[in-house]
Amino acid sequence: MAFIGVIAESKNEMQIKRVLDNSLNSKYKQHMIITINDKNIDNIKNIRFETILVTNLDGITNKNAINELLKNAQYLVISADIDSRGLQLNNNIKLNVITFGFNQKSTITASSVEDGLMIFIQRKIYDINGNPIEPQEIETKNLIKMMPKNAHNSMGIAGIILIYRKK
Repeated sequence: MAFIGVIAESKNEMQIKRVLDNSLNSKYKQHMIITINDKNIDNIKNIRFETILVTNLDGITNKNAINELLKNAQYLVISADIDSRGLQLNNNIKLNVITFGFNQKSTITASSVEDGLMIFIQRKIYDINGNPIEPQEIETKNLIKMMPKNAHNSMGIAGIILIYRKK
């Protein structure tokens, strides 16, 4: 079973979890999405997360615990628009980091937000099976079944769905 961790603002945690549950294809229904926050971090420190999505770190005071979780993770999908000081990403050479956000250097960014969110993958990334995903523009409505209102969170969710896409 694959464990996917979500670190987000408390008001967005459940929506992100629900959208991911509904959008991941049936091939990967053997996953469990767990929200990570200051209240539960001590109870989940021994879980080996395959993927961690970080949309916001403001509510996390124990960065050392997050760093411990990242040591065993395969993917980190993290907002490039947040302050990630305190995270030590160099401890895990195998960690695939995918950034998202409105920052022009993000791996996944928005190319249009007017008539539905269009994302642009700016660099090649690899899915969970090692298959390449080439730079391209994608309509998020083709990826995400229940679109969140927040474009920033949608880009992060799209990153997770691309990693677990069905071939």
